[in-house]
Amino acid sequence: MSIATRVHDAVEASRAVADLGIGEDPGRLSLAGSLTRAALDAWQAVSDEAPDWLSFSFIDPADDRILPRDAIAGERARITITFASNANMPHLFTREGWRSFLLEDARVSSATSVRLAFDAARFRTRAFDVAPWEGVLAVGLAAPPPRDSSPRRQVRSQSSVLMAPTRIEPWLVDGDNSQGTAWEIWEDVASAMISRSLPNELYVEAGEERVSLVGQPPRRLELGRFSDGDVPFTALQDAACWVYTEGTDVEVRHTFLSAELAREWPARKSFSSGLSGKLASSLDSARLLYKAHLRAGSKDTLKALADLRKTLADDVQKLVQQARDLSSAVWRDVAVAIGVMAVRFGLDAAKTVPSSFAFSTIYLLVAAYFIASFWLTVTINRRFLSSLEQSRAAWRTKLYAFLDDDDYRELAGTPLSAAIEDYRVTERRARRVVSIVVLLLVLATLVEAGYVDPSLVMTWTGAKLVQIWEAGCALLRSLAVV
Repeated sequence: MSIATRVHDAVEASRAVADLGIGEDPGRLSLAGSLTRAALDAWQAVSDEAPDWLSFSFIDPADDRILPRDAIAGERARITITFASNANMPHLFTREGWRSFLLEDARVSSATSVRLAFDAARFRTRAFDVAPWEGVLAVGLAAPPPRDSSPRRQVRSQSSVLMAPTRIEPWLVDGDNSQGTAWEIWEDVASAMISRSLPNELYVEAGEERVSLVGQPPRRLELGRFSDGDVPFTALQDAACWVYTEGTDVEVRHTFLSAELAREWPARKSFSSGLSGKLASSLDSARLLYKAHLRAGSKDTLKALADLRKTLADDVQKLVQQARDLSSAVWRDVAVAIGVMAVRFGLDAAKTVPSSFAFSTIYLLVAAYFIASFWLTVTINRRFLSSLEQSRAAWRTKLYAFLDDDDYRELAGTPLSAAIEDYRVTERRARRVVSIVVLLLVLATLVEAGYVDPSLVMTWTGAKLVQIWEAGCALLRSLAVV
């Protein structure tokens, strides 16, 4: 027989006395009462078989630590059992400890498994599984962080003693319903916790627990006390699942359900007593309202997507036009430079040689014009690109937040990025053309000023042209072989 079973048997044997008091938290059991001889013998068996990880203490009325066999039957004694219980997998001996554990929101929120010594039933919630305590202590997995759909985000609380649960998952059954003491206690606490998750506000007024429902008309009701069978458990489960787990727009569904609960609430009935007759019909009405909301939202979504498509097409067209304008401006300036050089060669052919200083100045002015024109065009275009990026970031968070990152990237990010990259390619190519033309103009300026021998320029230019020709022929030969 395991030590957990021994302790459970000793607790049950102690229940025969009227003044028995039991308090249990995970890792600590305290018991006090005027124990019978049968109970003392059961506790002596616990003392004899206590393992190293469990500490057992028996205190008599004189506050002396003795063995249970040495105690006098009928005299009040205090028993304390302690052990290291893992927060993610609490181990409990008694049904009192089980109920106390369920009422501690922080402990329930961190549990992923629970082991019980007083019940052999097994069942599972969406947060933790419940199973018999067999053998030694075990360690559970770490609990996941609370979701954004926490009931405390939807239900305002004006009192620290009356709050909605942090997580809804511990109160939702996962699988078939079970039977037994542990299940009945959990079902009772789960009904109260889910009921706290449905109104809009919880508060205490003149020592009385109350709830508020926002609707037409708004309701301020006494919370009341939940007892077995007050509210159909299946209806509570359906409502909690629909509001908190079936999607991301929890606030909308919670608002619809609370508004339907407020409408035509039974007169002079508390929240606990009226919920049984209102919850099922209110849930059906809230579902219909939510479907209508989705249909209306779909129309708005389609309109927003159409606007996004039109805006995207306009921006892409602007980028294409900017690339064309940049290319046209560059080739227009190239034509100006070619025209100046053509005039200079025409004067050589006519044997009319003007001042070299005049033409060197003209070449410099044309190069300066070429650089200034290109710089001004590129600056304007880059400012437009910067403004486009800023407005696109604003769209993402304010107009198109309903799209996830992948959908937004596919619909807007990728096409616009491709258009921007095409413009940047055009800009890089135009920069190369401008650099070459400016270099030729500067070289012509040096030739006209007499700093460079024209024959050397012609020789260098011819050599470069020969290299380019040979490279082109080699490329064509390699393509022919392939």
